[in-house]
Amino acid sequence: MDKTTKDLEHRVEDYSRFLVTLLILGTFFYFGMVISYFLEPNGKGSIMAWLTLSTLTCAGIIAGLLRKWQIQRNQSIDE
Repeated sequence: MDKTTKDLEHRVEDYSRFLVTLLILGTFFYFGMVISYFLEPNGKGSIMAWLTLSTLTCAGIIAGLLRKWQIQRNQSIDE
């Protein structure tokens, strides 16, 4: 394997871990939003909704980048 293929593998591995972390964080924000809206109503529910939405949007962007890098890695391995 050449250097670019190894770099892509390390990048995919790091971003995969970061993606899982973002999904876990988004889940915690979602549960916080549910608690704020339904169990203990207060004014912070909309902040939690925006945090959930932004975290999951970032996770979607990273998932797209990961898919692109995995395709590049597979093409470089096949060559």
